[in-house]
Amino acid sequence: MLGSIFMTAPLLLASALAAPGWGNWGQNWGPKGPAVPCLNDAEVSAIVADYTYLLRFPQGANFTSIANARLSDKFFVSSDSINTLAGIPLGVNAYPSKQAFIGGQATTPAIPQLATLGYFYTCDQIAWRWNATAIGSGKYEVKGIITFDVNATTNQINAVYSEFNSAAWLSNIGNPECQKK
Repeated sequence: MLGSIFMTAPLLLASALAAPGWGNWGQNWGPKGPAVPCLNDAEVSAIVADYTYLLRFPQGANFTSIANARLSDKFFVSSDSINTLAGIPLGVNAYPSKQAFIGGQATTPAIPQLATLGYFYTCDQIAWRWNATAIGSGKYEVKGIITFDVNATTNQINAVYSEFNSAAWLSNIGNPECQKK
């Protein structure tokens, strides 16, 4: 037994020395296999910044160009929070397409102050936590989370899943059913 250990150890060492180095091992490898593109910090930051712009400046000078560049042709928004505010039945897409989102945002009030609380991401998904203030009366902060499905090759958003405190939002805009008694 002791002899086999002495014979095996040099063979393992020789194999390790002969193996190629790790080099840039992680650059072209993701959880879904080799050569699958993955988002990086700069790309995620740009995606969040662009979507923040779309929410803060729905009538902004760059709104349509940013929306067309950042949102894919597969784009939709799923949000029972938005549906609650808009009087849309729960469980259906709030915006079923990029065109519906662009058209709908044209009549949507801006979110005056929108801060990022944090985000994390995988190769093709981003979870973004945010806090909105100065909505309506501004009495309550509105916190929410958006999950993006992203095409990591084009950095375009395919899907948005958004939920937030719609009761605080409704109270801020003066809906009596959401006022404290």
